Amino acid sequence: MKLRTHLLALAASATLAATALAAEQPAATSDSPETDASLYGQSVTLPRQAAVCAERIADYMPRFQKFYDAWKTENAARIASGGKFIHEQAAKGGVNADDGMNKLADADVERLHKTSLELLVRHCQLMLDSLAPPAAN
Repeated sequence: MKLRTHLLALAASATLAATALAAEQPAATSDSPETDASLYGQSVTLPRQAAVCAERIADYMPRFQKFYDAWKTENAARIASGGKFIHEQAAKGGVNADDGMNKLADADVERLHKTSLELLVRHCQLMLDSLAPPAAN
């Protein structure tokens, strides 16, 4: 049971980086399995959050999709590595990784549905900012 709790905590921490109102580039700077797992978590949860944004913000999805597709392509190998790591760790603990990630994404969606339009707009813009490529100097 302790291992399951640890695995769920790992999945949660990997996903929370995507769900927090982060203003930093999600492209990771560390080559650890945990960092790759965080990227995987973002690849799963960000589209679900974007769908909520699109429900209340005109023209949001095309803007999100443009940045998300580029970000996902740039980080594809690391996302795959993170997904493998999450699934391996979950399997060791007898936990279904996909079910766990979906529960976390569902919680994000529920939270965003309940938030004010002002906070939602801010969160959604921060998601776009975090996915955008770094500005050239």
